[in-house]
Amino acid sequence: MMYRLPLDAPPRHPVAVTRPRTLVTDPAGLFTELARLNMPYGDYVVCGSAVLYVRNLRSCMGDLDVLVRGPAWGIALTLGVTPSTAPSGYGQVINHPAFAIEFVDRWTPGWSTHYLIETADLIDGIPFMRLGDVLAWKSRARRPKDLPDIYAIDNLRRLWSGPAA
Repeated sequence: MMYRLPLDAPPRHPVAVTRPRTLVTDPAGLFTELARLNMPYGDYVVCGSAVLYVRNLRSCMGDLDVLVRGPAWGIALTLGVTPSTAPSGYGQVINHPAFAIEFVDRWTPGWSTHYLIETADLIDGIPFMRLGDVLAWKSRARRPKDLPDIYAIDNLRRLWSGPAA
């Protein structure tokens, strides 16, 4: 997937926007910890199953996958964990020492870090990967654990595109 924003395109989420209090919660406190790290807008995006969780398409999530670049990667490095090769074999990962949060410097092959961060949906002050991109990514990977998520997103799309009442 190739995507390029025009060089003069304004960011979807200007840095000047006041950072709202994080309202998204989870039993493990992953979103609270992510907010505590105070990563700068425009340098990270939450990907993976959390995208479905915040939209009530999943009842739970195992961890938080956060794609980071620039200053956000620098903040992840301050956690004191040496980066290692990401599980995908593509890029590097830093596993938070106390929370189930993975910071990666690249998403899986074929996905532009720039695109995923710049087109993120902002939900309660946190940038999330767009649902359509999650569907495309999970449909391409098509792992057994992805099938319920693919079904949930497809079902939501059917509901939205059904006949108007």
